[in-house]
Amino acid sequence: MIKTKILFEIDYFSMLLTIGLIVIGILALAGATIDNPSDTEWVRQIQWTAIGFLAMIGILFVDFEFLVRCSGLIYIVGLFSLLLCFTPLGHSSHGADSWIKILPSVQVQPSEFAKLATILFLAKWLSKQRGEWNGLLDIIKPLVIGAIPSLLILKQPDYGTALVFVPVTLIMMYVAGLPGMYLALIVSPALSLMAINHDIIWILIWLVILLALLAISLFQKTPASVWAPFLSAGIVLFVVIYEFGPAIWNQVPSHARMRFEAYFAQDEDIRGSNWNLDQSKIALGSGGFWGKGVGMGTQSKYKFLPEFKHDFAFSVLGEQMGFLWVSILLGGFFLLLTRGVETAVISKTLEGSLIVTGILSMFFTHITINVGMVTGLLPVTGLPFPFISYGGSFLLSCMLGIGLIVNVRMRSSWERLRDKIAAVSSQMRIPEYDPNSF
Repeated sequence: MIKTKILFEIDYFSMLLTIGLIVIGILALAGATIDNPSDTEWVRQIQWTAIGFLAMIGILFVDFEFLVRCSGLIYIVGLFSLLLCFTPLGHSSHGADSWIKILPSVQVQPSEFAKLATILFLAKWLSKQRGEWNGLLDIIKPLVIGAIPSLLILKQPDYGTALVFVPVTLIMMYVAGLPGMYLALIVSPALSLMAINHDIIWILIWLVILLALLAISLFQKTPASVWAPFLSAGIVLFVVIYEFGPAIWNQVPSHARMRFEAYFAQDEDIRGSNWNLDQSKIALGSGGFWGKGVGMGTQSKYKFLPEFKHDFAFSVLGEQMGFLWVSILLGGFFLLLTRGVETAVISKTLEGSLIVTGILSMFFTHITINVGMVTGLLPVTGLPFPFISYGGSFLLSCMLGIGLIVNVRMRSSWERLRDKIAAVSSQMRIPEYDPNSF
């Protein structure tokens, strides 16, 4: 239960800032669809905002430490919900089995809530480490916790959401005390992709990095049980990709290959694979500094930009409201993330710090990839922008994430205040008379 005095420690700033960001998103969505009476997504977004606000308030009444204790069960429920997507209860959309149909008009995307469930379980598991990383098994266990839901989501397939689990897991491990050298070794097998084009320059770069990692590992006396498996895995993957890279690439679904190949040829096939990206750039550029005005965006209003409600909502915002409001939006997220970092620092428990770190990593990954995607700096992936993109499950999970951050902050602030009061009261006590002190 929530203590009355803790109510004064609620981070109203973060909650109001969150509502402000959502309002900006609803305005952009309404402006893009208001001329078409059949497009009522902005109304449903308001409904989901109301539900999310109640959920954000409700989660404040549950101590986050209790949620950590129950995180194993929450994690299992999250995995089970992901498996339901492959049953008759599952619903397919945009080529992915990512939804569960609750009612004829209500669908839930379990992967959004699986991210929060995984963050809670990782917080519990990593807090037991207490900064002790004694061998390969200590590293593998949290990686497996993050990999299981990621692989299930990859099977749907939803590559963007599956990717989010990678930085979230690694950053939480680092905050839990994983040495930077260990982190570099974990990601080193990914460098084997440099072999795919048989380019001698990239092969030499890979070899130099590999030898540097080996040298640093030996110099820092990193256990061989840690560096040997990851470097060996990198070498094996390098050989496999070098020999069978094209054959493996051909097994990747065609739409994923098309998006990746289009990234390296953005000026080609603008009426085909690069259509969304080209229209996104037009929308952002045409908005200028002040924007065209709410409801005046041509790329979204006339459906030139197909996915303007979801993946490219940031482009719609830029077209209607211009660079000014885009800057305000990003500034708001910067304040929100900065406030979250402060919460992670002042948390009196490692579990609280890890929960906040995981949620902030999730937000930062979504923002970075989405902005990179709509501007052409990164390949197009189906990853929405927090609080701006249309989607009930995503909005609800983001608001629950903010609720968890506020939960950690208000209890940490109250505990710090209580400790200060106890310290002051102890200092104000009159010392007992001691005759031996003279």
